[in-house]
Amino acid sequence: MLFLGPACAAPPKPTQPAVIWQHAGSWSGRGDLETEPFPASSGYFRITWETSNETKPGEGTFKVILGSSISGRPLQVVVDSKGASHDIAYVSEDPRTFYIKVESAHENWKLTVDEGFPATIEPKP
Repeated sequence: MLFLGPACAAPPKPTQPAVIWQHAGSWSGRGDLETEPFPASSGYFRITWETSNETKPGEGTFKVILGSSISGRPLQVVVDSKGASHDIAYVSEDPRTFYIKVESAHENWKLTVDEGFPATIEPKP
């Protein structure tokens, strides 16, 4: 006679959601700029930016606009800052080819765009 009992295995560990970031571009300068088009298959962006060296304190302006290279139109203002500052902005759009337009006066700026892709972290057995 064969007797089978309940298994004594531990329940599986849950997976953890994560984001993998891929570098899309970096730019810096003083004044306005419009980037070359860049494709994005996820449409999820992390934009890290910093402004510094204002000509006169409080007079610096910095605006970052994400636009569609397909239609040529602006999609959304991602950053609108006055004075020396820094931050990270997150944007989610439908995948397509994009451009970044920077409108800036009286200060230096730099920005980095990374595209995010969903991932799952599997626990170690």
